[in-house]
Amino acid sequence: MIVLGEDAVDCGISEGALKKLEALVFAGILANKTSPYASVVLPTSAWAEKRGTMINIKGRIQRLNQAIQPPAQARDDWEVLRDLMQAVGGSNGVYSIEEIFKVMASEVPALQGLTISRVGDLGVQLPV
Repeated sequence: MIVLGEDAVDCGISEGALKKLEALVFAGILANKTSPYASVVLPTSAWAEKRGTMINIKGRIQRLNQAIQPPAQARDDWEVLRDLMQAVGGSNGVYSIEEIFKVMASEVPALQGLTISRVGDLGVQLPV
């Protein structure tokens, strides 16, 4: 099981169930009730340490700009997932946040025609 930035126990998975797992990868910024059961713990970047986009509750996509550098070994969630995929023999050929957005824009109709740079500092209202 891979747990990315969440507490599986708080999400309803019992500690007993976590103990029975053959392998548990925990990737996050802080220890929680799940992390002690992890076979591997991978540090990830906090929100101010990464760049990308988010869609707010009103359907406006906004660009996130990295404000500070992450601690030495912390990485973005997408980088952790990409490297895990590559480690088990797969690859999706995605090596930048721009490439991820391009893939999303090709598969999500509301994002078609957008790039991270086109989102700009003020964002873009998506069709709802």
